[in-house]
Order: sequence, then structure tokens, then C-alpha cells
Amino acid sequence: MSRWVKRLGIGLGVVVVLLVGLRIVIAIRDQTDPVDPDAIAEDFDDSGATTDGVPALDTGVWAYDASGEEYIDVLGGPLHEFPEEVAQTVSDTMCGQAIDLRLFEQRYDILDLCRDDEGRLLLDTIVTHHEFVGIVDETVTDGCDPLAVWWPGMEDDVDDGPTSASCTATSTVSGEVGTVLTHEILGVEQIVIAGEEHRAVRIRLTSELGTPRAPTQGTYVNEFWFGLDDPTILRRSLDAEASAESPFGSLGYEEQFDLWVQSIEPLPG
Repeated sequence: MSRWVKRLGIGLGVVVVLLVGLRIVIAIRDQTDPVDPDAIAEDFDDSGATTDGVPALDTGVWAYDASGEEYIDVLGGPLHEFPEEVAQTVSDTMCGQAIDLRLFEQRYDILDLCRDDEGRLLLDTIVTHHEFVGIVDETVTDGCDPLAVWWPGMEDDVDDGPTSASCTATSTVSGEVGTVLTHEILGVEQIVIAGEEHRAVRIRLTSELGTPRAPTQGTYVNEFWFGLDDPTILRRSLDAEASAESPFGSLGYEEQFDLWVQSIEPLPG
């Protein structure tokens, strides 16, 4: 065997060892700790604010049946499968209301909504939190033009068409990028929860990050099914795909989930 063939074999062996070592490090550092909806309900405190009789979403903690996964392209992974049960809270705030979704301890979304003079809940801030291999990526979307997300009687406005707002998304990993949010009322549907049918208005909230040639770009399509007889989030889904330049190189990200509330009633505290 020639000397250069031996050197090539040794070099390839070193590369393989390094790759295996990196995958082991990724596996050790990567965490997906499930949440406990009952524990979240026990700690839930919504006494700091009140709606004073203004129409609003019901407050409390709900458990959801969940399916879905998230994936980031770092050496072929990791892939996170979401637990079969997750938690979501709706709380009153001094500004309006907040929707806090906990998929696991390292992955959550928070929508802060402020109420206007007409009782509509307008988007103030979206916090999207991910953790992969010990690296935290938290994106805050704010500075938006007024955009209503929920309001009483919104099912009557199906024919009004979509509305959009310009915002800024700031990521701890990839920096700042312009974002356009679009809200659309898709219609009224029947949702079966625990064997009973419930009417819901279905809305789509789409985030378009960057532009096709920008270093950071992507699309997040959130859908919510708001109960009409009980103002509760009966179902929620996400379909997302993004890419970004970061200190770690070019990263690709995909995520999808589908959540169904287990009961109309919130969990006891």
C-alpha cells in the first residue's frame, strides 16, 4: 500500500472520529424536558390584572394532546419530537392578555396582546424560544403596526379579507430582520372535544421573515381555533421553515405541531 493511501486512510479515520465525537457532544448537550400541566396550573396566578367585564378569552391553564417535531440542520440533527401532552396558559395582563404555550421546558411561545378601545386584542410582542444542544435562540417580534388577533364577533368578519402589519424580529443568534405578519379569518368550523362538538372560528397568523435573498428568511404559519361558545383556544397548529446565517454557519430549521385541547374547562389550580 502506498504512503499517500495510508495517509488518506488515517485522515479519513480522524474525520470519522471527530464527527462521532461531535454527535456524542450534541446528544449530551441537547435536552427536551417535558412540562407538567398540573404543576403549571398549581403555580398559575392571574390575580394581578382584571378585564373588568370586558369581553376576553377565558383565563387559566389547559392541557393539550400534541403531535409534531422540530429539526435544526446541525450535523444532521437534532430532531425533537414533542411530548404527547403540553400546556398552554391564557392570563390577564395590565395591557390585555397573554397566551403562553409550553411544548417542553426548552421550547415555548408567548403572545402578548394589548386591548384597544374597541375591546380587540392587538399583537404587541411574540417571543419564540428554542434551545438546541445548549444554545438558546430567542426571537422577539415587536414594533408592529396595529394588528388585531382576537375580538368578540370576529366570526362575522370572515369576508373582510386578511390584514397585515410590519414588524421587526430580533434573534439572539441571527440578529434583526424585518417581518410581515398577516392575520386572516378562515371561517367557522365544528371541533370535537371529549366527544362533544364546539363551534370555533379559525384564524391564520402568518409571519414572513426577511426576503427570498436575505441571510435570514422563513415562514411561520400559526393557526388558532377560538371557541365561540366558550372563548378558549380549542386547537392550534404551526408549520414553519426558516434559514439563517449565524456564528455557527448557515442553519436550516423546520417545525410543525398540532394541538387539541383535552377539555373546555381549565385545569384546577
